[in-house]
Amino acid sequence: MPSTTQSGDRRERMRCPNLAERIGEDPARWLDADLLRNAGRKQLVFSLINGIDSLERVAAWHAVEMRLANDRYADEARNPLDEPRAAILQRLDQREEWLRLNGERPDRLPFGPRASCECCDADGFVTAADLRERDAEERARLSDGYSPDGVDTNKTTPETETATLGAYATDGGQDP
Repeated sequence: MPSTTQSGDRRERMRCPNLAERIGEDPARWLDADLLRNAGRKQLVFSLINGIDSLERVAAWHAVEMRLANDRYADEARNPLDEPRAAILQRLDQREEWLRLNGERPDRLPFGPRASCECCDADGFVTAADLRERDAEERARLSDGYSPDGVDTNKTTPETETATLGAYATDGGQDP
């Protein structure tokens, strides 16, 4: 939770202490601002909405946006709205839909320790030296049979080992 002594929290704005207590943040801190004149703040709000990880928080942000447009609470807000901002509501609806499809954070994350990878299952412990040796063996396997003159000596006959590239560049000079 952000500190209450940060400069962003000292300005006059709508405050929702019950929400702050229930979900751990006060969405009014971010939403009670003129987002049309401040593009950076608008991007920040959109980023915060994209990071919401529970349906309860989406509902709280939605409620604060609606409250900012409610005439009963206009005197509490620094930037009261005539009507809720369509872009904010649309982004909140998109996030809610994403969370319904993919699940909330506690449902998405597995509990307990992470499963070990395939390379570690044999011994249970792999050192950096083991990994370097494995990589060197893989490089040797991939480059086995490579020669600088471009002739693969593993799959050639003794005649082709001694031949040069020029011998293959012509048809041998035979007439048809």
